Amino acid sequence: MYQRCFDNAMEPPFVQGETPRFSRFVISDDPTWESGHHVHDNETELIFVKKGVARLIIDSSLYVAHENDIVVIERGRLHAVTSDANAPATTYTCALYGFRFHGWEESQLLQPHSCPVISIGQAKEVITSIFNELSVMLPQSKNTLTSSVYDAFAYALTVLYFENFKNAYRSEQGYIKKDALIKDILLYLNNNYRKKITLEQLSKQFRASVSYICHEFTKEYRISPINYVIQRRMTEAKFALTNTDNSLAEISLRVGYENVDHFAKLFLRHGGCSPSDYRRQFKNNVVESEYLSDFYVPEKMLY
Repeated sequence: MYQRCFDNAMEPPFVQGETPRFSRFVISDDPTWESGHHVHDNETELIFVKKGVARLIIDSSLYVAHENDIVVIERGRLHAVTSDANAPATTYTCALYGFRFHGWEESQLLQPHSCPVISIGQAKEVITSIFNELSVMLPQSKNTLTSSVYDAFAYALTVLYFENFKNAYRSEQGYIKKDALIKDILLYLNNNYRKKITLEQLSKQFRASVSYICHEFTKEYRISPINYVIQRRMTEAKFALTNTDNSLAEISLRVGYENVDHFAKLFLRHGGCSPSDYRRQFKNNVVESEYLSDFYVPEKMLY
């Protein structure tokens, strides 16, 4: 037999009324997954690498996460995630918002400039178990559980991640300040990818030459502005293909292509298979009509 008594007079770790809440839970199992650079303004992501290797660029610093590593991407951080070609990754991601530890900024979980990728130290079995439970419960829940149940998981995970990262070593690379203009262009593309965008339009809007924008953007993000837009559209198309029953025409229009044949050809070129084949291979059994009202599962893959 075992018994432990708790001191309920201890101050809770979070500011009153500012505890973690779920906004997304994501399972990434596409072996060729590339998210492209993007920013979450209001979400902090807690990632668990179930197997394989994931490569992350966070504010221009490169990190490699292996099996049983955990990752924190705080809100406002420019980042990209790629599954390693030689060791494809399966990752679980909880996107959270609204929390504040006593004495910390809102949604802050890491010490300044600490490494955002570490191997699980404390409570490895508990963290692994929570992610495994969520990966089973959510696709099968169909609105039978309230959001407060999942927020309880969010609370536990955030505290456990905080304890694991509390003494994490500082990153030698740190966070590198980017060219403000080029970052503004990326954020504009990220937020407006569904619209028709040309280099000439970007040139006028940001008052810089086409050649400068193309050269500096490609140098910084290793992809041209137009190919970034295509990649961003293909990312959203994958989400829609695997988590909705929308037709190809509906998805094509949703991501910015009026011509479904053109969309299908681009998808084949960038995804390595047709949209229909991709849907058959990675289809999730959660569709939009089954999303929880306060907590939802809008993607199967990491974004």
